Order: sequence, then C-alpha cells, then structure tokens
Amino acid sequence: MMNFECECGNKTALFATGDRDEHGREYVEIEDDDRLTFTIGDKSVLFRCSFCGYTYRLEQI
Repeated sequence: MMNFECECGNKTALFATGDRDEHGREYVEIEDDDRLTFTIGDKSVLFRCSFCGYTYRLEQI
C-alpha cells in the first residue's frame, strides 16, 4: 500500500489491515517494525530508520 525507503537503502512497507475507524479511514501497519520506528507528536510524525538512525519528519498540514 505505502512504501518507505531510507537514504541508506532500508526498505519497508505499510499495509492496510482491512479494519476501519468510525470515520471510515482504514488502519495501516508496518510490515516489519524492526526496520522503522515512528513517533507521533503534536504537529508532526517522526520516522526513524533502525539501520542507520536517520530520522524523517512529516509535518501536519
């Protein structure tokens, strides 16, 4: 469904679970959570590569 690739070459995918919340939005899960961790903040989400430690920030729009 969605793919993540770090600058170091680490690749992992996020896939749809089939479950939905009360607004009809589908949940996603990380294919291999040993490769990628994420932290949800007030205004952004941080994605951290478990191999090289590089961190990406996704700002809330």
